[in-house]
Amino acid sequence: MSISRDELVNVLTVVSFLAHAEREMHAAEKKVLIAAFKAASITPEEQEQMKANTSLEEMLEHIQSVEAKHALVELMALVAASDSEFEDEERVIIKKIMKRIDVADDHPYFDDNNLNVPSVRANVWKILDSFKTLASE
Repeated sequence: MSISRDELVNVLTVVSFLAHAEREMHAAEKKVLIAAFKAASITPEEQEQMKANTSLEEMLEHIQSVEAKHALVELMALVAASDSEFEDEERVIIKKIMKRIDVADDHPYFDDNNLNVPSVRANVWKILDSFKTLASE
């Protein structure tokens, strides 16, 4: 996989931004984000950089590679599935972002405009391990 450190940080920033956009973050979503940050070995400096980013549009502009786009969709799916519910608001946001970054609606975790929560939850470690791999490249 070929993904820059900047893209990796932006992927995590977008997902963190979206998780915090809801009034209240579910404990399971928080655990997934923490695990993703650890898997990607996010530094304190990168955390500060992430906090300074406030424009979703700007963050998405920095996600260019196919691998980074795929990682973003997988992590959004993982966070959305973490509480075992795929809410309408999550569906709308994820679909808009997928369209914005030009990722097809036929992603393996989505079928008939719905998230396959059991499939995502069955692949938690695979998704998190991919972030470890990306972080070490």
